[in-house]
Amino acid sequence: MNEDIYHPKTLELIYSEVKDALNIQFQSIDSLNTKASIIIGFVGVIIGISLNLYPYGNSYLFGSCMTFFLVSTFFSFFAYKTESYRRDPEPRQLTKKYLREDNKKVRKQLIDNFIQSYEDNKNRIEKKARHINYSLISLFIGLILLILSMFVG
Repeated sequence: MNEDIYHPKTLELIYSEVKDALNIQFQSIDSLNTKASIIIGFVGVIIGISLNLYPYGNSYLFGSCMTFFLVSTFFSFFAYKTESYRRDPEPRQLTKKYLREDNKKVRKQLIDNFIQSYEDNKNRIEKKARHINYSLISLFIGLILLILSMFVG
């Protein structure tokens, strides 16, 4: 496709919007990591408190709530684990390949790379969010079982 058909202002607008969308995506990754670490800490505190308040009369409910707390912790660890995310451009490759190219061509290529990075990272972020949701569900079920074991025991 001929690079002259792209209007420079349109290219600049698309470039800035796609770059902003990619930056928002990385902020979302940081936010999900923070949520996962908060869940891990909260579960640790709840387990510590629960062991001090252990109701000896109803060990089945108490064991069930501990199991759900551990499941919640595992899902949070899966969400928190380090994954590689794509963030273009790589500065060295950018300077080697595009330093002498036309501005429009470089902008168009950067836009294409940003879009590809966004799409590649989207699946990883959705997987991370799903693990956090599973962790929260397990945590709430564990809390309900803990409260039930306190009342029954």
